Amino acid sequence: MVLSRRGRACLAGAMLMTAGSTLAATPDDESPLTRGEYLTRAGNCLSCHTREGGAPFAGGVPFETPYGTLYSTNITPDPDTGIGRWDDDDFIRAMHEGIGRQGEHLYPAFPYTAYTLMSRDDVLAIKSYLDNVKSVAYQPPENQLVFPFDQRALLAAWKFVNFDAARFEPASDQDEEINRGAYLSEAVGHCGECHTPRTLTQGLDSKQHYAGATQQGWTAWNITSGARGIGNWSEQKLLNYLSTGHQRGEAVAGGPMAEVVSDSLSWLSEQDLRAMARYLMQVPAKDGQVPARDEIEPAGANPEDPIHSLFVAACESCHYPDDRGRGGPYPTSFPNYSAVRDPNGTNLIRVMLDGLIRSGHSDEAFMPAYRDLLTDEQIAALATYIGQRFGGHDNSFSADDVAALRD
Repeated sequence: MVLSRRGRACLAGAMLMTAGSTLAATPDDESPLTRGEYLTRAGNCLSCHTREGGAPFAGGVPFETPYGTLYSTNITPDPDTGIGRWDDDDFIRAMHEGIGRQGEHLYPAFPYTAYTLMSRDDVLAIKSYLDNVKSVAYQPPENQLVFPFDQRALLAAWKFVNFDAARFEPASDQDEEINRGAYLSEAVGHCGECHTPRTLTQGLDSKQHYAGATQQGWTAWNITSGARGIGNWSEQKLLNYLSTGHQRGEAVAGGPMAEVVSDSLSWLSEQDLRAMARYLMQVPAKDGQVPARDEIEPAGANPEDPIHSLFVAACESCHYPDDRGRGGPYPTSFPNYSAVRDPNGTNLIRVMLDGLIRSGHSDEAFMPAYRDLLTDEQIAALATYIGQRFGGHDNSFSADDVAALRD
């Protein structure tokens, strides 16, 4: 189905929009507030509008772009710094058209390119919930964009090339569950915003829908149905990953995806997560950045290797050098995980720098950050050791690679 004339492509067929909602598995309590809270969770509004140490939904989260830094807005009901004076049509226009209350074009770091697919009822349910969260008087910093990208008027041309305002319409050749999964993935959850590569104009590349991309210094993996995506996963494995952020021997959610799991996916009903899994399992295959998964036998440890000694000092308390791991829900520490197999090493280095904090349905995952404890040379050496020994590739990483990701 094609979601945009020039933008996103997913399956073969057409999806444009319905007046009603496709979300059939929201809570039994269908009050606007309850429904709005659920949809706000599904849309992951909390992660993007809550800065570190800040109040929920008060904004100020920085988004690094090739053209400078954007900051998320305050969406609490504060009348001066938030959306307290926005009426329903103001909110609809922002979500469906990318137009602010004063008629200004909104930067597409706010994913209205996906939210445009949402029904009016669902958008207004989100507004109903946000109108009732705690009001916070906080003005996020001004965007820091280089000229001419700080000129919002230019976004009209960007929209002409990359954006179509259109509502979602279920595909007639798919069942209700897959259509619900498509609505959740394409519209509410806006998965393509991270998992689809960008064009030169920073629009989504319709020819590589869900083929994987690097965003905010993290790799969002290929999630198409091919061998380099999730083609070898079962539906149950994908469901487990969406709900917990971990699928043993396959992938561990870190960085922005850990936030998506903690703040959004882990709150959704099993019925909705299964619908998303079914939908994603049949997205047409695309080549991705990580080699197709093969079982990897870890090379034997060499106790005389100085990097092995560093591994023991920094990692062995949780990750045994024979790959057994140590207790908890993750006894298999390394082999076959996407971050370890990736010859670019992006997520492996980032998680070593910044650590990992994530909550799922029934467990929490934590890894300490080594940003201030290890040098760039030490992290590069560890990443090389782990990638070559457990990831099955022969790439080496340098201190410059680490320094670039550290910044």
